[in-house]
Amino acid sequence: MKIPALLKQISIVILLTPIGVFGLTTNEKYYLDTIYNRIFETDIRSVLIRSATWELASAVIEAGSDQKLELRFDDLSADKRSFGYTLVHCDANWRLSDLSPGEYLTGFGQGVIRESSSSFNTTLDFTHYRLIFPEEDCMPVLSGNYALVVYEEHDPDKILFTRRFYVTEKTIQVTGRIKQPPPGEYTETGQQLDLTISFDDKQIRDPLNDITVVIVQNKRDDAAVMPGKPSFFKPGQLEYADHPFALFSGGNEFRSMDIKSMKYQSENIAAIDFRNPYYHVILKTDEDREGKPYFSKTDFNGGYYIDREKADDRHTEADYIFVHFTFAPPAFYSGENVYVAGDFSDWTAQDWNKMRFNPANGCFEAVLLLKQGMYDYCYALEDRTGALDPGIFEGNHYETANEYAVLVYYHDRHSRYDRLLSYYPMK
Repeated sequence: MKIPALLKQISIVILLTPIGVFGLTTNEKYYLDTIYNRIFETDIRSVLIRSATWELASAVIEAGSDQKLELRFDDLSADKRSFGYTLVHCDANWRLSDLSPGEYLTGFGQGVIRESSSSFNTTLDFTHYRLIFPEEDCMPVLSGNYALVVYEEHDPDKILFTRRFYVTEKTIQVTGRIKQPPPGEYTETGQQLDLTISFDDKQIRDPLNDITVVIVQNKRDDAAVMPGKPSFFKPGQLEYADHPFALFSGGNEFRSMDIKSMKYQSENIAAIDFRNPYYHVILKTDEDREGKPYFSKTDFNGGYYIDREKADDRHTEADYIFVHFTFAPPAFYSGENVYVAGDFSDWTAQDWNKMRFNPANGCFEAVLLLKQGMYDYCYALEDRTGALDPGIFEGNHYETANEYAVLVYYHDRHSRYDRLLSYYPMK
């Protein structure tokens, strides 16, 4: 199997597949050949890509370093399968770059996921897979946006899922702060980011045209913002101060659930039911929070963590549970397109995480199959562009403890790709 053929297949899969089959939604802001975080097979679950040294850290490594990322996922099918993978280089907009694999990858440019283990003492059998990468035969040599593409080893045309990650150079300096917006419409509901980007003006001669800044809130690449031209510019420095496109909705602290144990009911759980052969967790009815006072709480900023109480190996001993969600909408809302959302759903609007209205109780309901652990979630409305907006149900507050990442790209005209000069986290 040649890498160029696989890259062509990625474009065919994303471009020609009917909208909605793979969770893609019509959105005029994005191109259909954009590489998203997507799972293309229903048996593939709980796909996580993180730092190999800290599970809750973002998927970011430094170019030329020995830093590693860890991929974990489950296959619920009965057969034990072999999976291959490759890495795909993208531009700042997550479209396939103009580079050939031989320009950005070492070795063969592909690999095999060799580490697997069967589930143990679970009601639903699965095979758990793990990959520590980059590996010597598939090592990124350039900075930028990358996608990990996993496929059937013996059927490379069958792509199972894609996951984004970053390779950064850390060659410039970024400083910034998160503040309450000035008096006006968004003072109580928004968060303003002020940024200063410092660089060597001898190496970057046309920063206004060649530098692209992207701001991501809570790892939501689907809702990334590009501020465009800076508020102020001087040689070697770009400043974004009270910039209108660096203004975010504050959102709210995420709702959370703890399903590590099937022996006791943690907060927000109404009942735990064993309906042979599977466990069911019924959550308490969640109320609308828009317009309600802000309350501080610790969360994962929309993330989740796989765990099972007293497990020797939480990844193979954590079971899959049917979780029942019930949401009482605000009195004024009588529409559809309500979803349970978070990192666990890739922030997509799909049939499996869509809620259905129950006229008997006046609530939206959904049953999701999730692996044991701790989860952040929210209720979101699909807007006209296909994006998910939690604000109408969750509310927005300037006090919310969000996590931001500022990415600074430099379009190297001679090298034909977008270098990622900095990945700067902010809290």
